[in-house]
Amino acid sequence: MIAVAKEVARGRNPFFVVMATAVAVTVFLGFAPSFYLRSAFNPSRSLSILLHIHGFALSAWIVLFLMQTILIARGSATLHRRLGWVMSGLAASIVALMGAAIVDQMQRIPPPFPPAVALALGLFDIIAFATLVSWAIYWRRRSDWHKRLMLSATILLLGAAVVRIVAFSGVHDPRYFILAEYCSAFVFFVPCFTYDWMTRHKLHPANVVGLALILLDLTLQPIVLSWRTWTDFANAIQRLVT
Repeated sequence: MIAVAKEVARGRNPFFVVMATAVAVTVFLGFAPSFYLRSAFNPSRSLSILLHIHGFALSAWIVLFLMQTILIARGSATLHRRLGWVMSGLAASIVALMGAAIVDQMQRIPPPFPPAVALALGLFDIIAFATLVSWAIYWRRRSDWHKRLMLSATILLLGAAVVRIVAFSGVHDPRYFILAEYCSAFVFFVPCFTYDWMTRHKLHPANVVGLALILLDLTLQPIVLSWRTWTDFANAIQRLVT
C-alpha cells in the first residue's frame, strides 16, 4: 500500500494508462466492423464525409487521452499541459460533431433509429460530455480532480461503441442498448473506485460525480422517450433538417 502511494505521488502509477488502454480497446472493438475495418466487414457500405470526420475526431480523442496518461506516468507534465489545450479544442469539435451526427441520422432514409430515439441517445450524451470536460478544464490545476473527470468523460464516449457491440449480436431494442451502457459504466468505474480505496482509503468525489452524471444521462434517455412532447419535438427537428 505504501509503495503504491509513493508511485502515485511521483506520477508513476500505471492505473490511468491501463484504464485508457481498456477504453481504446473497447472503442476499437465497437467500431471495427463499421469504421476501422469497414473494408473487411462491410466493403459495400459507404460513409458520409461527416461520419468520417466524426470517427476520426473521436479516435483522435481516445488516442490523445491515452498519450496524456502515458506522459503523466513518465513525468512529462509540461508536454501534457501543452497537449491538453489541443484536446480542449478537440472536445469542442466533438460536441459539434456529435450534434451533426444526430442530424445525419435523422436525414437517412430509412433512419437507423426513430427521431425521438436518435435525439435521446445523442443529446444527453453531448450535455454530459461537455459538462465533464469543462469541469476537468476548470480543475486542471487539481490533478486528482482533472484526471478523474477526463476519464469519466472518456468513459461516457464508450456508450456508442457498446451499443454497436450489442447491435452486432443481433439485438436492436433501444432498452437493451441503455442497459448495456449501464453495465459498461459500472464495469469501468468499479476499478476506479477500487483504485481510490486502495490509494486514498475513500472514494474520490470526482469519480462519484462522473458516474452519477453518466447514470443520470442514461436514466433520462428512456424517460423522455415515453413523453409525447419529446416525440413531437424530435419529429419537428427531423422535418426541419430534411
